[in-house]
Amino acid sequence: MMALRTVISSKIPMVIILGATGTGKTKLSVELAQKLGTEIISADSMQIYKGLDVVTAKASRREQEMVKHHLLDILEPHNMFTVVDFRNRALKIIDNLTEQGKVPIIVGGTNYYIESIVYKILVEDMNDSEALLWDKSRRKRDLDDYSDDHDEVETKKAAKEPTHETTAKPSTSEIIDETENISEKTNSDTCIDVTKNTQAVNKEKLKIDVDNEKKFTNEEIHTKLKAIDPVMAARLHPNNRRKVLRSIEVWLKTGRLHSEILAEQKLSEGQLRRPGATVILWLKCEQSIHDKRLNNRVDVMLQEGLIQELLDFHAKHNMHRIKDGKPPDYTKGIFQTLGFKEFHDYLMLNEEQKDTEEGKKLLQESIENMKTSTRRYARRQNKMIRGRFLEHPFREVPPIYELDTTDITKWNELVKNKAFHIVESYLNGSPCDYKPIEVIIDEDKKKIDGNSRNYCDVCERLIIGDKTYEIHLKSYKHMKILKKKKKLEERNKARAEQQNFD
Repeated sequence: MMALRTVISSKIPMVIILGATGTGKTKLSVELAQKLGTEIISADSMQIYKGLDVVTAKASRREQEMVKHHLLDILEPHNMFTVVDFRNRALKIIDNLTEQGKVPIIVGGTNYYIESIVYKILVEDMNDSEALLWDKSRRKRDLDDYSDDHDEVETKKAAKEPTHETTAKPSTSEIIDETENISEKTNSDTCIDVTKNTQAVNKEKLKIDVDNEKKFTNEEIHTKLKAIDPVMAARLHPNNRRKVLRSIEVWLKTGRLHSEILAEQKLSEGQLRRPGATVILWLKCEQSIHDKRLNNRVDVMLQEGLIQELLDFHAKHNMHRIKDGKPPDYTKGIFQTLGFKEFHDYLMLNEEQKDTEEGKKLLQESIENMKTSTRRYARRQNKMIRGRFLEHPFREVPPIYELDTTDITKWNELVKNKAFHIVESYLNGSPCDYKPIEVIIDEDKKKIDGNSRNYCDVCERLIIGDKTYEIHLKSYKHMKILKKKKKLEERNKARAEQQNFD
């Protein structure tokens, strides 16, 4: 098909197609890319891996032949891929396409990936865009044994002795915000000058190895973070193990406190990378219709070989991860894919068990669980799109156009042709017949101190915002738990006194 002939403006727009799973993003992206004679960048954290084509709903082979797709099927299942990895590669592809006069089309399944290229939310400076941060880190979190005496000696030594050579410093790049996995880049030949940090490390020996991190309790790891970055430790609940470890990793990799870096990022996180050159198309579907469509989608996946695909992948990549009869971690990498957790019990059955009535019943339950999880996931996606783009109190908002995919029979009229017109008018600088979604930010959200985290020791909950915390302290639930704990303390105290008396 002939590419759309337009007078390309000096700023070629980056067109982003957003929407919950099952709204037709892949279909529209292929149609739009063909019309514009351009290429597609996949922004899906699961489709980047090889395998599981059915369950991750990848573009079909035919669709990939019709239009070139980037960042699709490029990693092995064991690879770890961060939002920083995505951003580095995607921005390079976007630059290459715009240099050729082509409109980059980004199809989003993972909203955090989209945010990383729309906004300046990550510290920049990554030379090798093809390198994987996790591989470079060798999966180590290893801190030297620092003590007060050690810090004091090193500080005095640095002050007295002249410096004859520059110490290699880890880059302050590759740091992600509080949303996605992060890996560290440590170097045994690199000395991190902790004396230049706002908070020096205390006496405690700090050593965490990823392969042995299960030896440490949440409280022990949180205590280690307190020794490095007390500000960040105060923000994070001890049970939020993943984020606590991430903050330690940030310090390891950069020699800087995570809290300081996040504060620095907040100065630019609301700024668009390509102001005036970003257009977002949001595909939406009426909820009840969408739910039915998602249920049917799972049924179609079953016809296309979903079960066998999961069984084969489980046998090849997942089974060895299971130890002592415990399920593997389904929160990282490709194993987050919808289907693994839902079908786990069924996948664990042997062939004989699968053929029993109980096995068949478990299969049906797994199918229903996947349908339920898919519907819930779609709702979360829409909620996140609204919250992270349209309702964020401190961000610039690019034009976002809503496209209604509820009635498939009207696809050309309400979706395809409308999308063509929006992009073409932007390229030509001509009037557009459609208006972007109006952005209305609740003024109360602007007043909330986003950095204020308060931990309620009574309820054992982390409360965001001072105002919310004040309300919580006066709530019925808080008072009820407080009263119950006071009674328990009095009872234990009386019991102890009685024991002493006896």
